[in-house]
Amino acid sequence: MKSPYATISNIQTFFEAKGIRAQKKFGQNFLIDQNIVNFIVNSTEPLLNDKSTVLAEIGIGLGTLTYPVLSLDKKTYLFEIDNAYIQLTKEEILPKFPKAVLFEGDALENLFYIYNEKVFVFGNLPYHLTTEIINTLVIHCRHFQGGIFMVQKEFAERLVKETSSLSVFLSAFCEVKYLKTVHKNCFFPIPKIHSALILLSPKKETKQNQWKLTTDRDVELWSRMLRTLFWGKRKQIQVSLRESPFSEDPDFREALGKAIQSAGVPPTARPEELNREQFLTLGQHLLDYLSK
Repeated sequence: MKSPYATISNIQTFFEAKGIRAQKKFGQNFLIDQNIVNFIVNSTEPLLNDKSTVLAEIGIGLGTLTYPVLSLDKKTYLFEIDNAYIQLTKEEILPKFPKAVLFEGDALENLFYIYNEKVFVFGNLPYHLTTEIINTLVIHCRHFQGGIFMVQKEFAERLVKETSSLSVFLSAFCEVKYLKTVHKNCFFPIPKIHSALILLSPKKETKQNQWKLTTDRDVELWSRMLRTLFWGKRKQIQVSLRESPFSEDPDFREALGKAIQSAGVPPTARPEELNREQFLTLGQHLLDYLSK
């Protein structure tokens, strides 16, 4: 089923009737290209073979993606912060789709409702919250089944093409795939830059790295390790280990030093010279040393 607000004229009519406009503080740029909507749904359906998987959408807006997602006939959690679209959802969407559940307010304050669900997530994410939302999902959703997210193109490229603290951090939880560039003209109002669709999939274990971050302490140590190693741009990891404020704790510094040695990572290497498997191996050795 298609949203009745999938065209510029219908969006403008809705705005005029409600006396509102798109709010920049919420990053509101509404998708109007049905081809992109179809691409998202078609990319998702093969991933939803498990009948127990539920869905979630962060940021309903005018329901451009919500209608076709709800048409998949699965229990779906909807998160929306803007009162205008909360009211729209209550009046026009919930009566049509009894399997939809609406949570009002800041998604980051409500995502705990899906922490224990086997959930696949959709979201057209505001740039200033993209990292925090994705990190929250992969860390806290115990049965995270993945997600398709609309993000800024530059952010997506950094995530899949560069070795950064964020891309490596996520690699412990999931795999990230760049699906498609989405031209800025596919939105109304038209944003200043292009967007991209990324797919997050649950991490597949390898023979080399079968470890999982099972506790909050594990996650904190993994994060601290990466902040330490990526602390200085272009610095050797031995320099960052010695000088980074994130490695001030002597026990942590000693354990990370041993992990670097036992993992066979050259201390003169720079973080961008390491691949993700090497970082995962480092993390595994670090947790092993600190658990003794």
